[in-house]
Formats: sequence, structure tokens, C-alpha cells
Amino acid sequence: MMFFVRIINAIWKIGFAWLLVWALGGLFGVAFNHPIFSLLFLLCLFVFLDIGFWMGMAQFFGGLIANVKHRANMPSVENYNCKVDYILPFEGKWTVFNGGVTKDLSHSWDIISQRYAYDFIIMDDEGKSFNDDNTSLQSYFCYGKNVVAPADGIVVKVSNKHKDSRANGTKVFCDTWDIRGNFIVIKHAEGEYSLCAHLVPHSITVQKGEKVTQGQIIAKCGNSGNTSEPHLHFQLQTGKSFFTSAGLPISFVSINAQEKANYDTTNTHPTQKTLIQTDIDNRVYIGRGLEVENI
Repeated sequence: MMFFVRIINAIWKIGFAWLLVWALGGLFGVAFNHPIFSLLFLLCLFVFLDIGFWMGMAQFFGGLIANVKHRANMPSVENYNCKVDYILPFEGKWTVFNGGVTKDLSHSWDIISQRYAYDFIIMDDEGKSFNDDNTSLQSYFCYGKNVVAPADGIVVKVSNKHKDSRANGTKVFCDTWDIRGNFIVIKHAEGEYSLCAHLVPHSITVQKGEKVTQGQIIAKCGNSGNTSEPHLHFQLQTGKSFFTSAGLPISFVSINAQEKANYDTTNTHPTQKTLIQTDIDNRVYIGRGLEVENI
């Protein structure tokens, strides 16, 4: 996979170099009419169209496909109930840094597959997610913590070789070609798949086709992919595809929750104050600003 990344980087550099040549040629009245020059000119697009652009385009067109699949009737808390019971995909107390079942709590409402996605971190009582050095991954409280299967299922996709991205707690980096970084997709029921992303390189302990049980350790929380700091990205979706599936509102069972102390010192967006009870006994919705744990 890193070979692929090096090829993309090489093409990007060739495109940048040719853009300079083409610009200087125009300045001095030199025309480049041979077809090979047209090909080189296309490579110049890589100066502007980086990996983030292509991933954004994939998400945009994937969203259109998802809309067609669901005839613009996207899954919501009004029309969808989970088919199985889900627990939180980690051990101990974590904070919902982003995510919820309403538009004001979601950080990705307009991205169809990630509409109900969650970003989980571990915060102390001062509202900090790291010890001293915000550029050191090991300083972050959630880095290297166990990630567990949220329900029984079968692993259908695994990516385990992306390196961790840099971190400074504010700026987003993506030091690999996939914004998910290392990830696991598990099928729990027909039309119900979970995704855990940004995992530590080579920490995934399961393989495609393997059966997993609820609570089984499957990986460790990392900082691979598109991220500003170590966290666990978790979502439920209608299919295996990260791009063409629709996101599903996730109801959890057997959890405790409370408002996270000093959460607003880090994130001033709207928060959820308490658990929201669903129409099904013992199932609840969580949202931004809550500190949650499995019972």
C-alpha cells in the first residue's frame, strides 16, 4: 500500500514540475502542442486534486447513490430501529466528542454514510484529552486502548497497514491515502454493518470472514487516516461500502452516561445532556458531550 502512496506522490511532483514548465513556456511564448504535453498537463491536476479531493468526490457521488438506493428516504430515528443490541465499542469511560442522532449533534450530517457517526475520545476532568505533549500520540489518553466488537457478527473488511498520522490536537492530518486509516467492518445483520476506524497500525486481531462476539477485543484505538488527534470513529451503515451506504442511527444497551465535566472548554458545539430513551425498552441514544461506559 505504501508503494501506491509513493506512486501518487511521484505523479503529484511530476504534475507540479510540468505546471511550472508550462507556465514559464507561456510567459516566453513557447507553445506545447504535442499530445504528450496534453498528458503532462493532465498530471498538473494533481497539484490541486489531492487525496482529500478524491475522497471527497467519492463521498459526494457515493451519497448520490445512497439517495437513489433509499429513494431520498434516509434512515432516521423516526423510521429505523436497530436489528440487534449494540454496546459501546470500547472498555472504560470515554467521551462522545462528536456525533448524535440529530443534525445539531452530528459533525457530518450532509455525508450520508457518516450522518450518525461518532468520534470517541478519553478526557480528564479538566476537559483535556492528553497529558503534556499534544504532538506525541502516546500522550493522548485513548491511544492504544482496546476496541471491542459492538455486537456479534462476521468481519467483512479489514485494513491494517496504514501508518498513524501526525497529531497536534487542532490541525487535521492525513498521512496515508485512505481517510479511514486502519479500519474494521463487521456485518451484524442484513443491512446492518459497523465500522471502527483510525486504528493503530497492525493492531487488528481479526481477519475477513472471522466470526466475532460482542465485547471481543478486535483492535486498538489509534490515529491513522484523516484525524487531528487519536480517537475512535464508529458508525453503523446499511452495507459494506463506506461511500455508498447510508448511515444508521445507533441505539445502545446497558450503558451509563453523564455530562462530561468541562467538555465545553474544548468543544463549544451543542451537546446532549442525558441519554435519550428509544421506543424499545433498554435502548438509548447518546450524543456529543456525554461521558459513556458499558455496564
